[in-house]
Amino acid sequence: MSRVKRLAALAIASLIVAAPAAAEVRWYRTIEEGTAAAKEFNKPLLVDFWADWCAACNVMEKEVYPTPEFASASSPFVLVRIDADHRTDLAKKYNIGALPMLLFTDSYGGEIFRHSGFLDVRPFAELLRSLPHDVSTFNGLTKVLAGNKDNFEALAEMGRTLRAASLFRTSNDYYAKALQRREAKSDAARREVILHDMGANYLEVKEGKKAAEVFQRCLNEFPASPHRSEWTSNLARARALD
Repeated sequence: MSRVKRLAALAIASLIVAAPAAAEVRWYRTIEEGTAAAKEFNKPLLVDFWADWCAACNVMEKEVYPTPEFASASSPFVLVRIDADHRTDLAKKYNIGALPMLLFTDSYGGEIFRHSGFLDVRPFAELLRSLPHDVSTFNGLTKVLAGNKDNFEALAEMGRTLRAASLFRTSNDYYAKALQRREAKSDAARREVILHDMGANYLEVKEGKKAAEVFQRCLNEFPASPHRSEWTSNLARARALD
């Protein structure tokens, strides 16, 4: 082969990019196996509820999970896949409706965040990077609540911790439970702090009607609060959203 032909062949070869090999990630098949692995290092779980008949689930299995980008973004998580048709007990426990359903939990399986429906590689990777990777605080609170699901301090602290992590909807789930406890009902100052945060959470997720209800309640229950002007402004924002 002449020198010119060899150079041309090398140039062509340099333009050929081999397709990347499928990335290997480990999926556990049960919550029990996943939590056992997660507890050792205070890792969060990513739990994928799927089914054979779910078209979006199959697309994610073939086109999303084998990618290097997913493998990299999911490395801080312990990954679990649950067939919702075969584990109806878990589907009921976690209130699984539409599939695929992606749950992000602490090391003990306590829910932190959920996403329903198909996620392509890039938004999935961005979501995984935005979620808490060190769940030691969540783990501690979950252990307390496992012993006493009505522990006011743990419920309120879980609400605050989730809010700090920008997990606003789950934060309000715990705050709502805290509001039902005797400590919140009998202590106006504690109740005010919780309601203030709940209203702000609803604004963050643009649930105007619920935000308006909370801020109106704040104005009614705490007429002497220094937050009144803020609540009035937020009430107007909430009504505009609604």
